[in-house]
Amino acid sequence: MNIIALMPATKAYEVLLRNWGGQSIDTCCVWQEDYLHNFITYIPPNAEHNDLYYCFSCATFDGIGEHGADLRNGILTYHTLDNTTTYWVDLDVRNRNQGSNKGGYNKDTCFHVYGDASDANLDEAPYDECEKIRDSK
Repeated sequence: MNIIALMPATKAYEVLLRNWGGQSIDTCCVWQEDYLHNFITYIPPNAEHNDLYYCFSCATFDGIGEHGADLRNGILTYHTLDNTTTYWVDLDVRNRNQGSNKGGYNKDTCFHVYGDASDANLDEAPYDECEKIRDSK
């Protein structure tokens, strides 16, 4: 995976994630790529370490907000670098040879995320469903 160090545009695609479970002993990582497999997930300057920003226990998102990630009401929010690049969403379960890739998106998206030693799933969900949960008071 190539990492492009660019500042985000003022407008970017939003990728919302809902954790659908998994094993707490496994680490899941989710990021966005362009068609050349360049890493295009915006990582804010306040994030401690890049992998702590987009990797988490497969069982829960608990604690990821401590590393600069936007976690509200159980919805994890990521952004691409702009809103003009077609992107793919990647899920990898570390050290398990499990992964999933969904792509060709030119819109805001939402996914239910599940990962463990034998499976890695990114199931697309309605964006407005995740947005309503995230933004509820």
